[in-house]
Amino acid sequence: MKMLTPKQEKFAQLVVSLGNQSEAYRQAYDVTNKDADWIRIKASQLCSEDNIRLTIDQLRAETKKAHGLDRDKIIRYHLNMIEAWEELWVLGKRNDLEKDEKQRFYLLKELVKGSDYRGSLAEISKLTGMYEPDKVEIKDTSHTSNWGS
Repeated sequence: MKMLTPKQEKFAQLVVSLGNQSEAYRQAYDVTNKDADWIRIKASQLCSEDNIRLTIDQLRAETKKAHGLDRDKIIRYHLNMIEAWEELWVLGKRNDLEKDEKQRFYLLKELVKGSDYRGSLAEISKLTGMYEPDKVEIKDTSHTSNWGS
């Protein structure tokens, strides 16, 4: 595998740490015009180069291992967020809360927002492949037409 230049290496590291190819390109290559449209294209081209893509994949794997992250753990965290929001919703609809339930309600209200709930639902959908488009088979029937016969 071809060695990376120092800027390519920095770019790969920033892609992993920032999670944004364009911003990684801006920082790694000291771009002066931060809003230039071509940045996204250049960043994408760099990420498609085998040596850079493999480096990014390796860095991501190391990061996951260092933090003990995997898909199942991330999904469990999102499910916990969803369950906390649902508990907050149930408690919020009741008028007869006891003292400990009121404390739980206010704690959850501080910790969990509706946007967290929606974001967790969306993320679980992505992680489980529910956002995959349905495959539609389109058959070309133009050659079977009898028009003009």
